[in-house]
Amino acid sequence: MSEEQAHVPKPEAEKPFDNEVFWEKINTKPAISDFGQFFILLGLIGAGVVAGSLITALLIPALTHTSLMDIQKTMLNPQYADVIKTIQIIGTLFMFFFPVLIYALIVSNKPFKHLGFNTIFSRKQVLLIIGISIAALFLSGALGQLNSLIPVSKKWAATFKSWEDSYNDQVVAMMQIKNFGDYLFSLLTIAIVPAIIEETLFRGGIQPILIKWIGNPWTGIIFTSIIFSAIHVSFYGFLSRAMLGIVLGLIFYYTQNMWLNILMHFINNGISVTALYFYSIKGKISKETMNDDTYPLWVGLVALIAVIYLIQQLQKESKTVLYKADLKNLPITH
Repeated sequence: MSEEQAHVPKPEAEKPFDNEVFWEKINTKPAISDFGQFFILLGLIGAGVVAGSLITALLIPALTHTSLMDIQKTMLNPQYADVIKTIQIIGTLFMFFFPVLIYALIVSNKPFKHLGFNTIFSRKQVLLIIGISIAALFLSGALGQLNSLIPVSKKWAATFKSWEDSYNDQVVAMMQIKNFGDYLFSLLTIAIVPAIIEETLFRGGIQPILIKWIGNPWTGIIFTSIIFSAIHVSFYGFLSRAMLGIVLGLIFYYTQNMWLNILMHFINNGISVTALYFYSIKGKISKETMNDDTYPLWVGLVALIAVIYLIQQLQKESKTVLYKADLKNLPITH
């Protein structure tokens, strides 16, 4: 232990990190109510969805040289997989990333600070995030199994299955990866960029507003997670994505570090892309392989215990990291 570290008092005993103080420090523009902030962001997202959908609808036929009337068939054609991936990223930027960035510019003089892009972290935090990511995969698989046991009417079951089949058809078309270059491109467009966009919107934008508006961190995190899962329009994946949203929400609340959230989201997406890559090069990718990642409920229980323990350790480590940064008068964010 260095002399500098020896003189750092324990944060739990002296000055625990206060999340409310963190947000007060970065909101330097005239205050806008939590209600007002929420509806500013909601309005910007609405405008972004319109713009992104229009751009997507125009780019797909233009870049694939197909008819606008055949856009659904085009999106399911493996021949255009790379083009579709690129266009979807462009559309998603307009739908979700640009709106939350504009929102941050409106409510704060330091928009990236407001969204939690924090450069202060420890090696232990990174290792804990990796551990949480692995445990959460098993928990997600068990929740997928539990989700399938929820009783629904035949009519709704048929509707949910059609949604799932439509989504799986598109994934299969997009994930016909022929070589390592295709794999890297898929990692970029399906794992890295979506992780940045979704975490910035949900954990950096929506979650802090709901926590402050409702006045309860857990309630704000759960509501954000429900919205996060719902936009993926998948009944049979709802519990798994909601759980992932809660875990990501807790990570951001405790660490105030968007990069750590992006890391976990990327690991989750990246493992799926990697599995589909190996299925693809073996010629075994199909809708059926999309449902091979379910686990027994007892596996989920063990994984849940592991996730809870690791998050508790992350909370303790994050409190120490943020306290030391504050003690040394280091900028918590850039």
